[in-house]
Amino acid sequence: MAEPNLKSIQSRRKKAQSEYDSHKPLRDDAFDYAIPYRRSANTGSTSKGASRVDKAFDQTAIVSNFRFAGKLWKDLIGDEPFQIKAGDILPQKEKDELAGPLEGISKVSTGMMSNGEFDMAFVEMGLELGAGTGAMLILEGNRKKPARFVCVPIDEVLLEAGAYGDITGIFWGRKWTVRAIREMFPDGKFGKTLRDLEEKDPEKEVVLNQDCIYNSKTDRWDFIAWSPEDDETIIKTKSSRTCPWLTPRYFRVPGEVYGRGPINLAMPSIKTLNTAQRLTLQAAAISLLGIYTAVDDGVFNPDMASVEPGEFWKVARNGGVLGPSVQKFPEPRLDLNNIVLNDLRMGVKTTMMDQALPPDSGAVRSATEILERMKRLAEDHVGAFGRLVKEIIVPLAERLIEIAYDKGMITDAPDIDQILVKIQVSSPMATARAAEKMQKIIQWIEMCQALLAQDARKVVKMVEALLHIGSEMGVPESLKVNADERKKMEEDDRAMLAAQMAAQSGLVPGAAAAVPTEAEAG
Repeated sequence: MAEPNLKSIQSRRKKAQSEYDSHKPLRDDAFDYAIPYRRSANTGSTSKGASRVDKAFDQTAIVSNFRFAGKLWKDLIGDEPFQIKAGDILPQKEKDELAGPLEGISKVSTGMMSNGEFDMAFVEMGLELGAGTGAMLILEGNRKKPARFVCVPIDEVLLEAGAYGDITGIFWGRKWTVRAIREMFPDGKFGKTLRDLEEKDPEKEVVLNQDCIYNSKTDRWDFIAWSPEDDETIIKTKSSRTCPWLTPRYFRVPGEVYGRGPINLAMPSIKTLNTAQRLTLQAAAISLLGIYTAVDDGVFNPDMASVEPGEFWKVARNGGVLGPSVQKFPEPRLDLNNIVLNDLRMGVKTTMMDQALPPDSGAVRSATEILERMKRLAEDHVGAFGRLVKEIIVPLAERLIEIAYDKGMITDAPDIDQILVKIQVSSPMATARAAEKMQKIIQWIEMCQALLAQDARKVVKMVEALLHIGSEMGVPESLKVNADERKKMEEDDRAMLAAQMAAQSGLVPGAAAAVPTEAEAG
């Protein structure tokens, strides 16, 4: 690849930094109240070992976001997130010929995700996707781990949007030791500053920028590694057909690069709940220890009175004839606070799709309520399904196919154009959607059989219909009878039928009937 223009990359990174900074208030709110354990310790915003929950008084949003990430994995990934299929435009004969090889590519690609590293990285990415945007880096690995999956904290990543609203630039910056940078790029080119540090202080941490930019002229992704310590020297460059990054956005506000998610939708309730919980805890402490008034001859100054449990306020009198020497304030009503808190918690859980069925020990719920809640659970993520497929499943499949081809695990890496070769999403959510669509075909078949009985075969291509249903629902090709096997079965059936007819007529199967001679006839 041609040497990239580092000045241009630095200019684009600066523009992406400006976009990143405009989203900082939204991101900080999410980190403070919902995903405190995803704020990177490498950016300087927090330190290693920090508690991170100093501003959170209620854990509802934190727990619900963990459930959101787990549910997203279950709905969108599951056991098999995608299959490579022949395009719908191809004749059926060509589809049958391509089915086997494409299924082999699918098994190799999905097999590279089955070592647990992808699941771990996806759930971590899902935690940040709840706040709108996630990031995962997919790199070529070694023999034991052909593909490596790394979830990168979103506060370390800058994004650049293209002409169609998609991501065309990913800029990742993090501090590494000079020794680690050399291990990552053993043949990398170091500038004078890095060479001196490598020789004198290899454990010194410096910023390493790893930028990935789409090149529209070559239709490839260019990777550029460089450090601000030597801002005129490129350490390493590399080109690939696919983007090594997944940067999904749950939904996007027009004009913005970064996405927004359920955490942003629930943030008003999250903040209100957090404040209400803090006031409730203060009220509980006051109720437990109390605030008391004490008689004083001076003038009471409320600005100097501390609103803390166990405090004594000096007042001129506590009642008639100065009243008692010490008097406790009335206790706050905690029961009213709990009603407000429960309503707020339910609102946060509903917005963040944390709607587990009620426990068996809880209040009795009607069957209708249970069915409606199960239906709502099944419809979660439907609004964002298209964007999640476009920004997670499709680039994931393309990236894994390229890695498998480069490592010699497959002999061909077909271009995915959704016309000749397509990616068919086979996750649990997609399977449920396909089953709902296939239900119409099944109802039509049942109606034809009910009305026409044996004549239904004149209307319905039963075998083709069932094969189509199986294909749409992601049934493996190995479980389907192919055309050659079906032809042999039909020939065997005809031979068996002929043998049965011959046995009934007294003829030996396969033998010609004896023709009587003239003498025998006479």
